[in-house]
Amino acid sequence: MRLPLNSARKYTELPKVLEESIKIIENKIGEVENYKDLKKKYKGIVIAQIKEKKEHPNANKLAVYKITTGEEELIQVVAGDKTLEVGDKVAYIIPGGIVPSTYETEPFEIKSVELRGEMSNGMMCSKKELDIGPNHEKVLKLPKDAPVGESFAKYYQLDDTVVEIENKALTNRGDLFGILGLSRELAGAQGIKFESPNWYKKPQINLEPKEVCLNIDVDNQAESLCPRYSAIVMTDIEFKESPIWLKSTLLKCGIKPINLIVDITNYLMYLTGQPLHAFDYDKVIATDTEQADMAHVVIRTADPEESIHGIDGKVYELTDRNLVIANSQNPIALAGVIGGVDTEIDENTKSIIIESANFDRYNLRRTSMDLGIVTEASTRFTRSQSPELCLNILSKGVELISELAGGKIASTVIDSYPAPQKPTK
Repeated sequence: MRLPLNSARKYTELPKVLEESIKIIENKIGEVENYKDLKKKYKGIVIAQIKEKKEHPNANKLAVYKITTGEEELIQVVAGDKTLEVGDKVAYIIPGGIVPSTYETEPFEIKSVELRGEMSNGMMCSKKELDIGPNHEKVLKLPKDAPVGESFAKYYQLDDTVVEIENKALTNRGDLFGILGLSRELAGAQGIKFESPNWYKKPQINLEPKEVCLNIDVDNQAESLCPRYSAIVMTDIEFKESPIWLKSTLLKCGIKPINLIVDITNYLMYLTGQPLHAFDYDKVIATDTEQADMAHVVIRTADPEESIHGIDGKVYELTDRNLVIANSQNPIALAGVIGGVDTEIDENTKSIIIESANFDRYNLRRTSMDLGIVTEASTRFTRSQSPELCLNILSKGVELISELAGGKIASTVIDSYPAPQKPTK
């Protein structure tokens, strides 16, 4: 479990000296496997702006740019990305800096070099080179309001230290598989205040639709294996770029940003320990010939000879030991483990079903071991999560999707919770 210390400081105080924070964690929580100072990883990378552009006289696939980092003298950089324009802002590695994606393997130092007769002083970075995404063909264009001359680490909120706590030490503490839980534990270990967000204790928004209603029905046929299943439909989803604060939190937790909706669900999972999953509403209906006018969601054990094509590209053969989320006909997710590719959300998705559920830890562990799948979600469910959190976290997910993706609530919230659990103290 990775804990970004600046994220924890939003909810409680930590010692200013790093070694003191680590000592508290090791003495009161669990073994620290390692820690990473991300400021070192991104040292020597600053925000620059392109001031001039011209074709490379000796290479058709290269362009020659002149950039500024706030100093009077412009810097010449040669790049293979010819799509950049004057005014664009980029992450620039000064000569002597290390390419972040190579920092922990074989550090590659950037130098001033001559490329086909033109000097290139430093490098403008792609997402892959910055170790924040897979794209390496294009230079990352930063937002227009990015401050020229500021360090990339500070702007991207990566000027942080991430402490990695051994998962085995937290085996019976499912509440510690989230930043909030660890922050609470650190506050208790020091005997100081923990600032719990209001939404974490009680839903803060109205979950009733105002206009459009998209029909959904949930049938929980396995209440002993799924003590609580909460779901809601949202529509008018806009796939915008995830904001920097969201991307940076995920990156510090070791999760690469994917798209805005998935990023929001992953963020809330890492913040609270409660996994969420989003299905494409229209795909759920399209793959169900028995329910053309509504999304029908069934929680049940798999039938003999059923299979599911996971979002990891693999096909898994199932047995009645495996709990699935299905439509009227076929599994659309392996409950608490992995989603199915047939209902995966993408840039064309307009309506989604958001699931926030609680699953039996022992059944889920057997499924994970039988099929050889370990995911961030299964890791948390097999350590046991509280069903009391489901609706609270779902509510926060709806709030963030509404705020960041323009989503609108399109159904009443469904909350199957037949045997409410008494909160433990």
